[in-house]
Amino acid sequence: MSSHHILAFAGSFLLFQSELLMAKLLLPHFGGSAQVWTVCMMFFLAALLAGYLYAHLAGTRLSPRGQAWLHLAVLASAALAFPLAAVPYSTAHPVAALLAALGASIGAPFIALSATVPTLQRWLTHSARPERTLPYSLYAASNAGALAGLIGYPFLIEPLLPLDSQVRAWQACYALFAAGHLLCLPKAAPWVPAAPPEQPAIPRRRLLAWVALAAGPCAAMLAATQYLSSTLAAVPLIWVVPLGIYLATIVLNFKATPWRPYGCVLFLVVGLALGPLLLAVLGHLVMAGCARVLAGIISFVGLALNVAALFIIAMICHRSLSEDKPSQEGLSSLFYLCLALGGLVGGVLLAVGVPWLGRRSGLVGLDWLVAGAVSLSALVLRDWELWRSKSVLRPSTLLGAFLMIFVFFFTARASVRERAFALRNFYGIYKIEDDGRLRMLMHGNTLHGMQYRDPALSSEPLAYYHRLGPIGDVFRLFGAGLHSVGVIGLGTGNIAAYGGPGMSITFYELDPDVLAIARDRFSFLAQTKAAVRTVIGDARLSLASSEDARYDLIVVDAFSAGAIPMHLLTREAFELYARRLAPGGLILVQASNKHIDLRPALAAQAQAFGVRGLIRHAVPPEGMGREYYLCQWVALSKDPGKVKRLEETRQWEDLSRWKSRFVSAWTDRHASVLPLIRL
Repeated sequence: MSSHHILAFAGSFLLFQSELLMAKLLLPHFGGSAQVWTVCMMFFLAALLAGYLYAHLAGTRLSPRGQAWLHLAVLASAALAFPLAAVPYSTAHPVAALLAALGASIGAPFIALSATVPTLQRWLTHSARPERTLPYSLYAASNAGALAGLIGYPFLIEPLLPLDSQVRAWQACYALFAAGHLLCLPKAAPWVPAAPPEQPAIPRRRLLAWVALAAGPCAAMLAATQYLSSTLAAVPLIWVVPLGIYLATIVLNFKATPWRPYGCVLFLVVGLALGPLLLAVLGHLVMAGCARVLAGIISFVGLALNVAALFIIAMICHRSLSEDKPSQEGLSSLFYLCLALGGLVGGVLLAVGVPWLGRRSGLVGLDWLVAGAVSLSALVLRDWELWRSKSVLRPSTLLGAFLMIFVFFFTARASVRERAFALRNFYGIYKIEDDGRLRMLMHGNTLHGMQYRDPALSSEPLAYYHRLGPIGDVFRLFGAGLHSVGVIGLGTGNIAAYGGPGMSITFYELDPDVLAIARDRFSFLAQTKAAVRTVIGDARLSLASSEDARYDLIVVDAFSAGAIPMHLLTREAFELYARRLAPGGLILVQASNKHIDLRPALAAQAQAFGVRGLIRHAVPPEGMGREYYLCQWVALSKDPGKVKRLEETRQWEDLSRWKSRFVSAWTDRHASVLPLIRL
């Protein structure tokens, strides 16, 4: 491997390390939504396009030597921008705020790093000692570095290094990377650019095909990310999987000897062809009553299907791009520019177009519908001449059509049932299901609250908040002394049902649409006897600015099932809660989660915080319907009297039994969910 290949590998390694690092830094300020990563990807793709455009213009207007000195100056000046100092935060315009934060921090270094491959490829072409290698292998080496960065971050960097150490390590590696360019400078290039050789005209259809074939896999990658994040958790570890598959298909198709997995693809096609029959059988069994186990199987099939669909679509499109890449000198930068433009188109469609188009739609498969339309359009455009001459399409196009239709209908299956209300925004998909007896608010696949439709029962808290559950214990035992309650996370406002005369309840809610849903579609806020106030914005920022707030009870309920706002469970967060607690106050944490076991993290936090922690695992009593949900809550208090009264119920257990030597207390500098994942 030449020094050019090593530098291309290192540049993309740093590039994608910075993506995950910045997403981790920004995620807490924007609600832990999978859409945060989608918008981040849109920004990264725009920066990639800017980097390729800069390299293309510099390569066509400057000599290799002049371009070399310009690029060294760009690398040096870009280093001054990172890391981020402050987050421009806005709940009214979260997309614009997130883009501004990214642009102010990682924008300049990202553009400089993005230009590495086209710049090095030109230097390699004009080197005094040309390498006997295919220039496009630099693109494969670059994406291999990106893949290594993605794998290394969640499994090595994030668990081992705190955030400030990650930033310093990144800066040091960036300095070495910039210095490494001195080893790759073109040796014998003049200052004055030679007259560029006349290039053959490239048909517009071919350019458009390059753009579309790059847009399809990018859109499919973001659609799969959205599905996995909403089903599992919105954390970098989950985001790595689709992006890693996407990058792996580039490496496999652009390396010196491309991989042609016809047998593997055929195997996947056969599996997908049998998929509908399997799902039909499983669906019938679910309806017959074996819901819990088989619903989990169907969920696993859905995850596998999304991953397989992404792999096949990306392999088909990237293979087509590899086979059609230009061989003429000077056209490679234009080819890269088209690839970056296509990636940006796919990113904008999924980050901006889908939330806008689906604002009043709860269609889970809308992401894949758009991604499928883009991918199929790319394949039809690729086969246009064949279609015009022989009226046939290549088998890969037919495979793509079948795959996209199947994936769309699978991911959209949860939307077939009639819903009373649906809404999609930056923070996810909200749906209200109404069966005549119960009205339920779903956020993705997660229940966020329910209410009886019968007016005589509508004031009863249900699901995680049932009077027979853990939160019912707290209000039953200590309700008379709870004059002021702070709740992080509104949902449907179930907790307001516990409010009595003289009690004040303050809800901290990130998403303004949730407040509108709770007011307009549910009646807990209107029926409560307590004085209710709602604060819109990030809970930690809002609590930090509320210097006079003192609560007898703080309920941390901003997460369940998928998304984990980790910044609400760090030591700094609990120190803030302690400052906002009245003497003898209690902190109650919702710890219910499908795929993340929060008990070891909370046990470590209780030990570091110096408080007693208790946990109650609540299971539905015999004969109770779905209005009582399986859940677990953790109570933390420095008041031994409160702890003793909870223990006397014989349902609350000591949290310390879940302490693990592999899990330390989370801080703002260091937190990892890797040891807590359960399948």
